[in-house]
Amino acid sequence: MGDLLSRLWACFDSSEPLFSAREVASWPDGQAQWLQERGVLCATTSASRVGCSCCPSGHVEDVLEVPDADPPRFFIACPESVTVEVDSEALRQWTIDGDAVASLIAAALGLQGRPTPIESGRVWRLGTTRWQQTSREVLLARGLGAEDAARIAAHAGQAGRPIVLISGQEPPSHVWPGRPPACVALSRVMSQDATGLQADVVLLHDLVQKADELQAQVELVPLDPAGKKRVLRRQAQAAAASHQQDEVLVGAYQACHSYREAAKVLSARLKTKITKDKVKRAVDRAGGPSAVINGVNSNSVVRTVASHRRDKGGRF
Repeated sequence: MGDLLSRLWACFDSSEPLFSAREVASWPDGQAQWLQERGVLCATTSASRVGCSCCPSGHVEDVLEVPDADPPRFFIACPESVTVEVDSEALRQWTIDGDAVASLIAAALGLQGRPTPIESGRVWRLGTTRWQQTSREVLLARGLGAEDAARIAAHAGQAGRPIVLISGQEPPSHVWPGRPPACVALSRVMSQDATGLQADVVLLHDLVQKADELQAQVELVPLDPAGKKRVLRRQAQAAAASHQQDEVLVGAYQACHSYREAAKVLSARLKTKITKDKVKRAVDRAGGPSAVINGVNSNSVVRTVASHRRDKGGRF
């Protein structure tokens, strides 16, 4: 069910995630139920515009209600059929509850403390994680690519060393009020199995450690533009190398259709120990076994029309 997390992370970062009844019904069996049971997927206002089910063009029209009908009845105007009745179930819409997502992530990471919204719907303090001889605060932020990114980033504070989990792309360093914190994409460290949401805490700490080391190098050359460029180039190369390694692991799984066999083949080819768990984590980050076998990477997820801002004049 890796495609479930791919869909969740792709839409979580949008300002107003919205799913139509038709879209939710098209998801693989069990996905919508899994999200609803955990409070992540919740009902919101009914659609006020829908596509015509009778015309090939699927033109979008305003939903009108039959006066004094009991139970309520709805219809849309149609140039071919004059009016087309719309089932009330087809008007249902769903959104994502950010607080529920924050709670799921905090539980999977085994953090100390309870998740607390810092700014409703945008930033959460998830808790703290053990870090060497101390602890570090973990935040969850969404919409760091929006116009108000600097205002949202300011919640990370100008002191301390928070770990910021994001579902979208890492924002540029200039949006932070002080030292840029270590940002980690949820798709890198979160996965799902039959028991629920799982977190790779070891990988999270490894990614944060590397981010800290690279940031320290940047701070060692604050007055040398050429030095800064070299360090930033190394940062980009390190990020690219990480993604390239994932591509190798995923490619081996695509060829073998087995974590164990893929690990065996790569260990022999690369002359180094590759575990099946390492292959599995890379496959999970790429969207899960089904998405990988079908050649779909989690980074290629595109929101459907129904996931855009409500009432946008597009087809549902």
